[in-house]
Amino acid sequence: MAITYPDGVGEEIPRWHAAVTEAAARFFAVRMQASWAPGYLAGRGFGKQAWRHWGIGYAPATWTALTGHLRSLGFADEQIRAAGMAKVSAHGMLVDVFRDRVMFGVRNLDGAMAGFIGRAPPAASEAVPVYLNSPTTPLYHKGSVLFGLYEAHDVLASGDARLVITEGPLDAMAITTAGCGRYVGVAPCGTALTSAQVALLAQPLNRAGVRGQAGQAGLVVAFDGDRAGRKAAVRAYGLLRGGGGDGDACAGEHLAVSFPAGQDPAGILKDHGAAALIRLLDETVRPLADLVVDECLAQFDRWLQFTDGKFGALHAVAPYIAALPAGQVARQVARTADRLELTYAEVTEAVTAALEPDIHRSA
Repeated sequence: MAITYPDGVGEEIPRWHAAVTEAAARFFAVRMQASWAPGYLAGRGFGKQAWRHWGIGYAPATWTALTGHLRSLGFADEQIRAAGMAKVSAHGMLVDVFRDRVMFGVRNLDGAMAGFIGRAPPAASEAVPVYLNSPTTPLYHKGSVLFGLYEAHDVLASGDARLVITEGPLDAMAITTAGCGRYVGVAPCGTALTSAQVALLAQPLNRAGVRGQAGQAGLVVAFDGDRAGRKAAVRAYGLLRGGGGDGDACAGEHLAVSFPAGQDPAGILKDHGAAALIRLLDETVRPLADLVVDECLAQFDRWLQFTDGKFGALHAVAPYIAALPAGQVARQVARTADRLELTYAEVTEAVTAALEPDIHRSA
């Protein structure tokens, strides 16, 4: 059976491989109701309807429950292991990869269940990873899949939805749940955003010929407002710029949204409701380039009282501004001049100088 790999490369994958992951998803779903998972999800604002839509289940807190179930369905041990559902223990036994976790299913763009993200119970010890991904398999490469993208394909096909890149599955669910067809959330699977995921984002949009909000105004990056979140947003900007081209749905002016300190989309949805989350998305977005420029200048804050510090910051940020699409340069030149208390001409000169190496390389 031909299944499209998460990175878009067509390969032949044995029919049993997808069958194992689908059987695992059904196993997890059946065990959901009697576990702690419903209470946890309800506390985050998600009820039974969300479980079904997002393919959420529960992995029992035993060593071989899933492995035994898959064996009873006729799957061989090597098939179970190769599909990422079990591993060989230190004692040589085949044991389940996921135990006592809320299980979020991750589908590729063809709808095949590629793998899972497992969330540990809130009371788990610090030694237990909060999120655990399926191991790498022919169907699952965590740097080449996005949670929530398949579930959003119908909304994206309308051409009116804007894609929001979040940090985790619950945040992606919150954005899509509150979005009512205007916003859809997706999340990387336990890794920083990658170039493969950026390419993946463009596929359903380009396939449907979408040039609505997502195509014209770009994507929205919704990472935490702390230092790590800002750094992740800067990295995302570089990847998104490289992923978009003429006619590409990932082209356009990408945006960033700032959440209040200590809050995230799932928390806002739970505590304040869908309207508050949508209002925040509508009213607090700003060009992602603003965040990139501000983050670069922030590294020089302690020296900006000195002239040398101002010009050091200017020469550091000039290449970022020079690399922007032409329509975005003037805004960043003006913002930088105001921030550094320099003239528009001084900033323009530095940006022009930063362009010269590129001009020479292309000559």
